[in-house]
Amino acid sequence: MNILFRKGKIILPLAVTVTGIYTAIRHSEACARGIGKGLSFCTSVLIPSLFLFMVLAAYLIKSGAASLIAKPFGWVARLMGLPHDAATALMMALIGGYPIGAGCTALLHEEGQLSDSEAAKTACIAVAAGPGFVINFVGRSLLRSRQAADLLLLSQIAALLITGMILGRVIRCSPPPRRRRLPADGAGALVGAVRSAADATLSMCATVVLFAAIVEAVAEVADSGTADILSAFLEVTTGCSRLSTRVPLYLTAFFIGFGGVSVHCQILASLKDIPINKPLFFLARIIQGIIAMGAAYIFLMIVPMKTAVFSSSAAPLSADRSATYAGSGALILAALCFIGSVSSRIRRLKQCAE
Repeated sequence: MNILFRKGKIILPLAVTVTGIYTAIRHSEACARGIGKGLSFCTSVLIPSLFLFMVLAAYLIKSGAASLIAKPFGWVARLMGLPHDAATALMMALIGGYPIGAGCTALLHEEGQLSDSEAAKTACIAVAAGPGFVINFVGRSLLRSRQAADLLLLSQIAALLITGMILGRVIRCSPPPRRRRLPADGAGALVGAVRSAADATLSMCATVVLFAAIVEAVAEVADSGTADILSAFLEVTTGCSRLSTRVPLYLTAFFIGFGGVSVHCQILASLKDIPINKPLFFLARIIQGIIAMGAAYIFLMIVPMKTAVFSSSAAPLSADRSATYAGSGALILAALCFIGSVSSRIRRLKQCAE
């Protein structure tokens, strides 16, 4: 078994490389198109919306001011079995978006405020789409509905909190050794924050460009329906652009909660030397996506929406058309059964990592 595992670790990268070379040659125009779209997205959306948040988050931690955030929101971290210092990463994830929480976690670990196991657990939890992406991009630009944007944002907040509480019960972590660094002075903290944010932004942009090329190549060889679904799983921005106006709102909530493989790679790359369990991280994203979908489904029952969000009709959509109480109960029951069935799996994955 170990021999097969070691061979698989060699064969899989080789297969991916060969497939990538073939795709780059066979579908060079599509890849070039995707790279152009990725670069355009980075310069027009990603960098303007995230860079400032990343600088501020890094400055908070390096200057020692993060403790001001950690104290009042420490109870949120404790609900998830995390130290109060982790509240900074949780709050910044909700404010800044997907990679901000991971960046804060890496900095807290680097500064000695989180142990290896605490940082790994925080990194599995502090993942969420920020208001900038959900409200401005998905809500206003794609769906053209502030009501839909608010509903999606609430579903993402609920998904992060519930996923965190679930993982908090099944993952154990040890406290850090007493090796905390002294906060840097104002100028040193600011320069260090800009440097950290620049490194993280460059890594994110490179990952986005890569997956934009992959999505464009997939779209060229697959039918539109398959390409749309694959793009949503691979790159959340492209996926939302393709699917958000053609699927129910709760499915959009799932894909935003899941985040996409591109976001996962960005997060894992920013965690540096934190020993995170990758299968557990991926499983947590699936759970988070399901919870976000269930929360959005329930919210749709409470708040009537317009079918213009889903289709070309502008007639009011009542709760009995968007969701039913029986359907909601079945969805919640299915989600609970799924979460319960994977709890033991999460524990086994954690034991294997240790």
